Amino acid sequence: MAEFKNEPISPALKKVLDEFVTVLHSDEEIDNEAADRLDALLRKGKLPKHDDLDAALSTPPKEGKP
Repeated sequence: MAEFKNEPISPALKKVLDEFVTVLHSDEEIDNEAADRLDALLRKGKLPKHDDLDAALSTPPKEGKP
């Protein structure tokens, strides 16, 4: 991934991420929406920040519940 630029990802990285997200979706313990958020974050073409990774993996609270 490009550390400072928002560049398209390489074909090799795309293939790895495709396999990665497939495995995430097949794991019953991982929320599919969290897997999709992580996938989208990693495909931006730049190194994600720690807080962004935490946010992608966290399940947002349901509306009306604290």
